[in-house]
Amino acid sequence: MKGLTKRQRDIVEFIQEFIKNNRYSPSYREICQNFGFSSLGSIYKHMQALKRKGILSSESKVSRSIMLTTHSEKPETLNEIEIPFIGHIAAGMPIQTFPQRQQITIPRSFVHNPEKTYALRVQGDSLNEEFIADGDLLVVEARQEAHQGETIVALINNHDTIVKRFYQEGIYVRLLGTFANHHPIILQKEDVLIQGIVIGLIRMY
Repeated sequence: MKGLTKRQRDIVEFIQEFIKNNRYSPSYREICQNFGFSSLGSIYKHMQALKRKGILSSESKVSRSIMLTTHSEKPETLNEIEIPFIGHIAAGMPIQTFPQRQQITIPRSFVHNPEKTYALRVQGDSLNEEFIADGDLLVVEARQEAHQGETIVALINNHDTIVKRFYQEGIYVRLLGTFANHHPIILQKEDVLIQGIVIGLIRMY
């Protein structure tokens, strides 16, 4: 389920938890009190929006008739979200994309811009020096510009994929690994094609 505001997601979570604990749905007044709204009109607007989006339904003039639809049961309505899982990454090799894009569910807290976020599975041990292991899942936000110190996924010299920390120094870019004693990679800015910023790493044990 996409397109909900944070407040709407909070309301859906409250209704789900209320029904789970009480075996019946909350009234509009109970929802209003839980969120500290000053009037029933405020919650009414949110509820109407959720109805239009197909998340819940209720019967007119029937108390405690709020029902959550099957759409509201998808993981991304609560603490998880689905993002594109586009392929594999290994240092020094181009990103290997899947012929058909797949989806993967991750914690919502990782994601700030869902429309620009995707996942890559690390393949091999070529990123071990960055404490990134074979099988790790990198959560990447698609951006072509980076801020100082951010970890980037980039193509350098038109063929090598790297995952390094980014530092702009005039017309040059300094790329650093995790270990301070490793020599940095210094390139002209035009030789570094930023493909995204690593915003999270998920490791399965």
